[in-house]
Amino acid sequence: METTSDAPSFDIVGIGMSMIDLLKVVEEFPEGEGVTEVIESRLQGGGPVPTALVTAAKLGAKSAIVDRIGADWRGDLVVHEYRAAGVDTRYLELEPERQTTFGAVLVRQGDGARHVVFSPGDFTPLSIDEMPLDAIKKAKVLHLNGRHWPACVDAALAIRGAGGLVSFDGGAGRYHERLCELLPLVDIHISARDFAENLAESEDTGEQLAAMIGLGARIAAVTDGANGSWFATEEGEVFHQPAFPVEAVVDTTGCGDVFHGAFLFAHIRGWSVKEAATFASAAAALNATGLGGRGHLATLEEIRELIMAV
Repeated sequence: METTSDAPSFDIVGIGMSMIDLLKVVEEFPEGEGVTEVIESRLQGGGPVPTALVTAAKLGAKSAIVDRIGADWRGDLVVHEYRAAGVDTRYLELEPERQTTFGAVLVRQGDGARHVVFSPGDFTPLSIDEMPLDAIKKAKVLHLNGRHWPACVDAALAIRGAGGLVSFDGGAGRYHERLCELLPLVDIHISARDFAENLAESEDTGEQLAAMIGLGARIAAVTDGANGSWFATEEGEVFHQPAFPVEAVVDTTGCGDVFHGAFLFAHIRGWSVKEAATFASAAAALNATGLGGRGHLATLEEIRELIMAV
C-alpha cells in the first residue's frame, strides 16, 4: 500500500467529474420541435475540475486527477485526453459495467452562448477510504468543486493538516447548502457570479467577496464572463480584473474552468494575486476562441502576448 513517503509529489491534485462533451455549433437555439442544422461539432473531454487540471498540466504544472468513471468508450477517451495533456491518471478508476458522464452542448454561433444537457453516469462515488490521502497530503494544492461528497471534505482536511492549500470552484447553478461544510476549509475560493450570489444572499460583489473571506478564504474571487472578475484577499486587497478582448468568441464553454487552472498554475509559481488573475483572465479569453471547454488551451507564450498587447 502506498505510504506518504513513497507517494508521488504533485503540484495540483483534483477531485472532480471527468466526462465527455459532444459540442455542436448552431445558428440559434431550438425553441420547439423541428430540425436544426449543425455548423460544426467536436467530441472532447470536459468537466470543471478536469479541465482546470488539463489547463495547468499543459502550462507545466504536475497534476493528477482523482475520480471514478465508467469502463466504457467514453471512459477510454477521458483517459486518453488526460494522458495526452500530461495529467496523471493513476488515481482515476474505470468501473466495469458503468457509464461515464456524457454531455451535449449546443453553442450559439453568434455569441458563443451555450445550452447544456447531460447524462450523469452511473458509477459509484468514491469514499474516503478510497481517496489517495498520502498523495493528497504531499500536493501543493487540492482543487475541488464538491464532487465525491463527502469524501472531498476529508481530503480537504488531510491536505490542510499537511500544510497544503485547498482550491474551490463554485460553478454557476451548482450552489448547495451542504457545501458550507467544505467552504471553511477553502484557501482559494473562485466562484461564478450565480454561486456567489446564492452564498452571500446578495447581489453586491463586495458582500459576496466578504462572505468568502469571512468563511476563511485567503483569496476570493467572483467571475462574471465578459464583465471580468473581482478579487479580494485576507490582507484587504480588492481589485477588478477586466476580461481580455479577443477578435472572435467561438464558445464560452469551459472558460471558467480554464481560469481556475491558469490561476493555480500562476499561484504555485509564486506570482502575486494580481499577476495570477491577469494571467488567468487572458488564458480564459483565448480559450473562448476555440470550440469546446478545451477549445484553445493557450501556451505560455500566447497568453503573455495577449497580456502585452492590451
